[in-house]
Amino acid sequence: MGQQGKARRTEKTVNYIDGNTVRKLQPNPGRRSEETHRQLQEKQRLDREQRERKRALRAAARKNQERALQMNPGYVLFLAVAMTVMVAVSGLYLKLQSELTTRIKHVASLKSEVLELKGKNDAEQKRIDTSINLDEIRRKATEELGMVYPSKNQIMFFDVDSNDYMNQYQDIPAK
Repeated sequence: MGQQGKARRTEKTVNYIDGNTVRKLQPNPGRRSEETHRQLQEKQRLDREQRERKRALRAAARKNQERALQMNPGYVLFLAVAMTVMVAVSGLYLKLQSELTTRIKHVASLKSEVLELKGKNDAEQKRIDTSINLDEIRRKATEELGMVYPSKNQIMFFDVDSNDYMNQYQDIPAK
């Protein structure tokens, strides 16, 4: 019984089919009918023609690629001139950018200098304003220099535009 079990197992492995589908049996090629034979020949001829066309297209494409890779002197000259122009324009652009940056920095330094000078001027104006004693000036003007205050009929009023200064082209008329 042990040997029969082994024989059966061997028999089962011999009949095992590879894969998950059953193969279809091929018809015997010697038994083709005339029509099937003509169809096969026609198919082979069409396949051959298609392969020839593909081969011709590949050859034409290869020739086009070779022609495209070849550079004539005019094209090389054009590329050289284009590259020279591009390098010159890039250099000019970088130079202008550098000048612009330098000028922006200079303007910024001038602005800070102006602000510093305005601050100094304001401080000096405040010092001058606080150092003037108007009562002392009026006393000296009236007592030592003989200044007198004007009477009401000596005072003349005039309109001033929005400007904070005016130009005097003639003497003010006396009344």
